[in-house]
Amino acid sequence: MENQLKKNENLITIFVSILSLLLFGLFLFTSKSILSPILLYVLILIFYLLNKKEEVVKNVFLLSTIIFLTWFFYEILSILTPFLIAFILAYLLNPFVLFLERKKIPRLLGTTISIFAILLIGGLILSFIIPPFIEQIGLLISSAPQKISELNEFFNRQVLPDLNRLGVIYPEFQKFISTELPSKLNSLLNGIFNNILSVISGVSVVFNQIVNLIIIPVMTFYFLKDFDKILKAFLKLFNSDFQNKLLDISSRIDRIFGNYIRSFLMVSLINGTIVTTGLTLIGVPYAVVLGLLSALLNFIPYFGVIISFSIGFLISILSGVSGLNLILVPVVYFGENLLESSLIVPKIIGEKVGLHPLLILFAIFVFGYFGGIVGMLVSVPVTALLVSIVVDKKD
Repeated sequence: MENQLKKNENLITIFVSILSLLLFGLFLFTSKSILSPILLYVLILIFYLLNKKEEVVKNVFLLSTIIFLTWFFYEILSILTPFLIAFILAYLLNPFVLFLERKKIPRLLGTTISIFAILLIGGLILSFIIPPFIEQIGLLISSAPQKISELNEFFNRQVLPDLNRLGVIYPEFQKFISTELPSKLNSLLNGIFNNILSVISGVSVVFNQIVNLIIIPVMTFYFLKDFDKILKAFLKLFNSDFQNKLLDISSRIDRIFGNYIRSFLMVSLINGTIVTTGLTLIGVPYAVVLGLLSALLNFIPYFGVIISFSIGFLISILSGVSGLNLILVPVVYFGENLLESSLIVPKIIGEKVGLHPLLILFAIFVFGYFGGIVGMLVSVPVTALLVSIVVDKKD
C-alpha cells in the first residue's frame, strides 16, 4: 500500500513538472516583455538553490534552463547572426588550416592565408557572378509571361493537332494545356525566382545590419586562429563524463556532416562552373542563373540533376533555343552528372555516406515534406548521422 502511494506521488510530481515546463515554455515564447521571462527564470533559479537536494527539482531546473536558453538565443538571433556565420566559416576552414599546420606553416599564418583566400573568392563572386545573376533573374521574370504565351501558342498550333490526329488527346487535357497550364507555369516561375530574389534580399539585409562586411572576416579570423582553444574552453564548462559524450557527438557530426558539406561544396562549385560554361557556349540565356541553381540542387541526390535540367530545358525552349543547341542542353546537364558521379565525387568525397539508395530516397521525401528544399538539402548527412548513432547504440 505504501509503495503504491509512493508510486502515485511520483506520477503526480512528474505530471506537475511536465505541466510546469510546458507553461514556462509557453510563457517565454508568448511574453511581450523581455524582462518578465528573465525574472521568472531567476525565481526558478532561487527555488532550485533552496531545494537542490531534490532530484525532481534538479531535473525541472535543467529542463527549464534548456527552454530558457532556447528562448534567449531565439530572441537575440539577429545579434548572433554574424557570430554564427563567422563560426561556420571557421569550422569549414579549420581542416585547411590544420593541413597547413602539418606542412610546418604556423597557425597564425595559415589562418591569414585562409581569410585572404575567402575574401578573394567573395570579391570575385560579388564582382563577376552576383551582378549578372541579378540582372538575368530580372530579365527572366519580366520575359516569363511572353515566353509562356509563345509556348502555349506553339502547343495549340503544332503539338495539339498532331496529338488529335493520333487520337491520344482528350478535351479536358486540351483545355488544361490551352488555358490552365500557361497561368500555372507563369505562377511557378514567378514563385521560384521571386523566392530566389527574396533570399538574396534577405541576405543583403542581414549584412547591412552589420557595421560592414569587414566584421565577419575579422571574427572568422579570431575563431579560426583559436578554434581548438575555444572548443577546449567550452568543454571545461562540463564534467568529464559529459565532456566525453560531447566529444563523441561532435567528432561524429564532423566526420559525417562536416566532411559531407565541405566535400559537396567543392563538388557543387565544379558542377555550377561546368553547367554555366556549357550553357554559355551553346547560347542558352540566363546561364549564370541556371548554373547557380544546378550547383545548389546538386546537394539533392538523384532528383537534383532532374529538377535543374527540367528548369534549364524549359527556359531554353521559352528563350527560343532550338536545333542542335537545344539537343546539347541535356548533354551539358547529364554529361556533367556522368563526369561528376564517375570521376569528381569518388576523387573528392571518396567513400560516400554509406546509405542504401532506398534509404536516401526515403530521407529525401520525408525531409522534403517537413523542410521543403532546405530539408532535401540536409536529408543525406542528417540521415547518415542518425544511422551512425543508432548502429553504435546497437553495438
